[in-house]
Amino acid sequence: MVTTNSKLNAVINAPKLPPTPVPTNPSNQRLWEINHQRRLDFIKDPRLIYPWWSRCTVRVLLVTDGGLDFGQGDFGLSTLVDILQNDAPSRVNFALSLAHLRSDVGDAAVKVGAPGIVKSIKGFRFDEHTHFSPADYDEVWLFGVETNFYFSSYSHRNSNRGQYPANSLSNNELIKIDEFMRLGGGVFATGDHGSLGAGLCGNVARVRSMRHWSSFFQPGSGEDEVSMTGPKRNDTNLVGSDTGTQFSDQSDDIPQIIQPKLYRTRLGRYTQATYPHPLLCGKNGIINVLPDHPHEGECRVPDDLLVQYIDGSNEYPEAKIGGFRVAPEIIATGHVPAGNRADKNGSKQATVAHSFPIISAYDGHLAGIGRISCDSTWHHFINVNLIGVVEGGGFDQFDMLNGDFHAGEDASKHNGFLSSASGMAALNRIKNYFTNIGVWLAPETLQTCFNRKVWWELIYSDRIMEAALTDPAVAFEKIPTNVFYSIGVHARDVFGKRVSQCQSLIFILDWLPRVFPELIPWIDPWDPLIDLTRELQPRVPLFDPSALAAITLGAAIVSLRQEFPYPPQKITEDLHRQAEKILLKGGRRGAKLALDELEQSFNIAKTWLTKGEIKPAE
Repeated sequence: MVTTNSKLNAVINAPKLPPTPVPTNPSNQRLWEINHQRRLDFIKDPRLIYPWWSRCTVRVLLVTDGGLDFGQGDFGLSTLVDILQNDAPSRVNFALSLAHLRSDVGDAAVKVGAPGIVKSIKGFRFDEHTHFSPADYDEVWLFGVETNFYFSSYSHRNSNRGQYPANSLSNNELIKIDEFMRLGGGVFATGDHGSLGAGLCGNVARVRSMRHWSSFFQPGSGEDEVSMTGPKRNDTNLVGSDTGTQFSDQSDDIPQIIQPKLYRTRLGRYTQATYPHPLLCGKNGIINVLPDHPHEGECRVPDDLLVQYIDGSNEYPEAKIGGFRVAPEIIATGHVPAGNRADKNGSKQATVAHSFPIISAYDGHLAGIGRISCDSTWHHFINVNLIGVVEGGGFDQFDMLNGDFHAGEDASKHNGFLSSASGMAALNRIKNYFTNIGVWLAPETLQTCFNRKVWWELIYSDRIMEAALTDPAVAFEKIPTNVFYSIGVHARDVFGKRVSQCQSLIFILDWLPRVFPELIPWIDPWDPLIDLTRELQPRVPLFDPSALAAITLGAAIVSLRQEFPYPPQKITEDLHRQAEKILLKGGRRGAKLALDELEQSFNIAKTWLTKGEIKPAE
């Protein structure tokens, strides 16, 4: 069954009123209501406030099976859906379609008719053209539970066993997904402990080797590393506000702490900048928290990249430049505390403290295909781990007497991260992770679209121009180099606070090769080819390449602002092309100024030495 919302994103769910007290003064109350409506209008459609504003639409298909759905229950993904709809970066619109492999789920399970949902599909199959075509979507997110599809809830699969296997998607479906990725589409995939999710995800190209989709044992160990009850299980629950470890600690306002991998720029051993992977780079710093859970799965990286897929193709193709095979990597690690027993009764064995890979990522764009990210568990994304247990529902373990909680039970577990200021701070980072997935997985054409939008946001940011250049009509030649530098630094900061410092660097890395390519090896922390070829004994850096990049960026922004001092009513494709030419010209002029400034600095240093003001050591 396929249901299409007739309005197709015409309306976005309105957020709740902010927790600001409503003024009692009638005049101020009226202004407060006007201001709140302005916020809602901007979320719904930024063009209602800024006619020139536009967004890049990312078409996302979310697919699940088993007992998960997109409803409001404890094991629902409605919170994730709401976050993608309402918390996307300003230049991005996620157009969501929701699909369930079961044919017997209700309308609420796939949000039939809900505002902003493009399609709602029951009994979903990747080889049914009305359900899926590689050209229809930019990303596919997979939340797998099942290990067997041979029962009545999967009516078509169960009735056509010759075409559909019991414990996997069919070969035709798997080849369709691989075709989608070969065209640049991105894939996110997750399951839970043991084999949960293997049916939907366990044989998908590259995904199959980026996460464990069944139980496994380390050499010499008799313990299942992804079990539900064993001592080596991935139990990330931290002790909550009540006594001891509880299974329901997964629903409180205390997150687990993860350790993101840090990447460094190639400035040598003395000077370097460090960044996490873009998936974990947030508006407010590194994203180092996730919801916790008593038995997570585990990510991994493949042992062998020289493998063929079911259609005979190279599963891991060579990079477009450099001839090496791009490998997936572990970008974050989770930690298991010692002695967790899951609940007061000790229903699980006490955990042995250990760490495990919690998120993996594959930058397929380097090889001309789609990107992939895998997560250890869908418990990081579902309602019960984000906004708490439904009070009085099936998963509510609280012991109530006369409406009061008994000692040792904390009310935060009914509201999750919404229970406290610290919880909401953690939730903000987690939401940033969700939207980062949607941005990072998007195909290369959309990455270009994202970056195009940034320039227009930057040139009309009052902070940038008012802080450094009040008159856009001043001749370019009369602007001091330090002003370009200041504008470039402000631009990075403004954009970084909107999205993340990583995204502001990615924005520069997308544009700078056409203007000042020599800087890229110095400032790109993520390119594996640069990492493979950098010097083993780097020289001491005597200049700051980030300053050269800031001058180049600032000069480009000034050039564009001078050409378009006031926002147009609408930014057309023709204006984008004009802007690209102006930015290239301005950026190249800025690069020359930056190099001239660098040369003058070195000449000053040489003068010091010649005059004997600084004597070389004898």
